[in-house]
Amino acid sequence: MALDLNSVDLSAVDALVAIKAEQDQLADRLKSMASKRDQVSSEVFKRVDADYRNRVNELAAQAAPLISRAGTAYRALREELIGLETAFAMARLDREEIDFRHALGEFDADELAHRVKLVDTQVAEHGKARTQALELKVRFLAVVAGEAELEANDDDTAQMNAITPETVVAAPVEPSPTIISAPIRPQPVSPRGAHENAATLLSAPAPTTPTPPASSPTTVQPAATAVPANSSPSTRPVARSQRNPDATVVFRQGRLEPRNPEAGSVVQTLGLKPVSVGTDGSCDLHLTAHGVAKRHVEITMTRAGFSVRDVAASGTVKVNGAVIQEHVLAEGDTLSVGPAQFNFRLL
Repeated sequence: MALDLNSVDLSAVDALVAIKAEQDQLADRLKSMASKRDQVSSEVFKRVDADYRNRVNELAAQAAPLISRAGTAYRALREELIGLETAFAMARLDREEIDFRHALGEFDADELAHRVKLVDTQVAEHGKARTQALELKVRFLAVVAGEAELEANDDDTAQMNAITPETVVAAPVEPSPTIISAPIRPQPVSPRGAHENAATLLSAPAPTTPTPPASSPTTVQPAATAVPANSSPSTRPVARSQRNPDATVVFRQGRLEPRNPEAGSVVQTLGLKPVSVGTDGSCDLHLTAHGVAKRHVEITMTRAGFSVRDVAASGTVKVNGAVIQEHVLAEGDTLSVGPAQFNFRLL
């Protein structure tokens, strides 16, 4: 759902303005003290220095909850700005496409003028909103030492790291089947190792224990099929694989990018939380196009990826032109919700 830039909560920002002004003043005084240290006794210097530093700590304690509140509003603004930048770029591509189709003789000059007017209106709206969002962003950044302060409490970033694809979340995967000579004991995986080499964790086969000679007794997991001692390696059955609840999988955030006017101009980010699409005001992605149900589809994150489901059972939900009831989206897919069309992208 698009953010109303006029309703962005700036109360925490306004309160931080006064705090930062005093913090800057104290920083200047502490810096000035260093050059005047020889002008007073050490006892006086220590008393003034301690007084200033105590006040610095008090101001930091006052600012902490305000920065947390400002961070929540800032992250919503940041997502809106990303959506506006994307929509602006797409509108420019739409304009180029219209000119190209006209050059190919797909429609006449009157239709060209009509379509160009619609696109130019969108570009102007996106440009105005983008300018307002950038001005708000400047106000937020002016009251903190850096953008990292506003990002520090970003729960979504902590869970799925929207920018880098190396983030992992707990989920079971199937280890490679193997016959073993002793019961399996879970081996801990260091979080550091999982983040440093997530691709290896996912692609490398599980280590196997060498099969003992035919004459030695063999102990297998209960789910495995017994192996005759005289069977050849090529005909021996393998133990049934067990699901490992401690394994990891890579999670990547997704995005729905509007392709036509019926899809609106909002770029919808897809994450761990389910996203509803429809004409109802409570939907995460609100559409107004004719032929879209109040609650038309729902998109959820699964082990296989982002799964889109036709909750309205309308028969008008399509992926790449094919009608679906439930489907896992892939990079570059075109999702149609009634007349509204979106490009699906992985980040």
